Amino acid sequence: MWGLSPSDNNSQINNYKAQYGVGNPCAGTEGGGPQAINVVNSGQPFIGYPTYVVVCPDHTVHYDVCWPPTVNCFDPYFEECGATGIMAMFEADIEELCAGGEVSFTDLSTPGITSWEWTFEGGTPENSNEQNPVVMYEMTGTFDVSLTVSDGSNSASIYNEEMIMIHALPEVSLESFGEVCIEWEPFELTGGLPEGGEYSGPGVMDGIFDPLAVGLGNYVLTYTYIDDQDCENFAEAEIIVTSCVGIDETEPSGIRIYPNPSDGIFTVSPMSDETLFVEVLNSAGQIIHKAIINNSEIINLTDKVNGIYYLRIKSTETNQIVKLILMKE
Repeated sequence: MWGLSPSDNNSQINNYKAQYGVGNPCAGTEGGGPQAINVVNSGQPFIGYPTYVVVCPDHTVHYDVCWPPTVNCFDPYFEECGATGIMAMFEADIEELCAGGEVSFTDLSTPGITSWEWTFEGGTPENSNEQNPVVMYEMTGTFDVSLTVSDGSNSASIYNEEMIMIHALPEVSLESFGEVCIEWEPFELTGGLPEGGEYSGPGVMDGIFDPLAVGLGNYVLTYTYIDDQDCENFAEAEIIVTSCVGIDETEPSGIRIYPNPSDGIFTVSPMSDETLFVEVLNSAGQIIHKAIINNSEIINLTDKVNGIYYLRIKSTETNQIVKLILMKE
């Protein structure tokens, strides 16, 4: 940055530049020179004949007033920036990422550096003596990075404030799938939050689960969600594939289900004080009704077509599927 007297006009400035071989662009009063050089830093105005201000790569600042004016007056800043003979510099392969991610730092310091002292706020490790360390960030926020280098005789430092920004991972959940029947047709998976994620795992294709494709057994399905910051998280839940052929149409022990078959009104009543969690599923495995039962509950399927439905019952004592037969006249 360069400045000349705020009182000289453009003609005087041009004559000065021609006389002393100044090649830097300068403006007189007609070109806004006063506004350009009357800059106050810590209460000190940079005004002179001419004034130079130099910001070095290590963020140090040097300035002086050249008087009497000579061409050599513009040269000292080269020596100021390299006063110790070495310069501390570095870069990161990424500066904005998600919690749990890693950053690779590359040392660019010169010349002849033999030792490095890194400090990584919020990072693991917090300190390193490697030339090009890799750091993991688990906490969210913005964090500083500093580096001090040495060539064995001289040292130089650089401090980058709030260089690294870490975003939080999204909170992801997935409801348990419980038991499904191998006889069911492939069905769409649900229960993952926030909505808009993807399901994966055995028997899953484009969010559709095919029980017959995997066979009887227990499987773990995964729901993965990516938020607006491109941060990714996942949740897992078990799905149990069982055979529903020959399911007893009578009520299970300790639970009354009546009437069954029915014209659409089923009553489910526990014969003890236990709480029941029930779900009604159609032949495609889709949940069409949910309820929490303490005493008794009426399940109304009068708006459904005749056929076989399945009542999934869960409690601290039981986890089973009961066949419901809907026979409307």
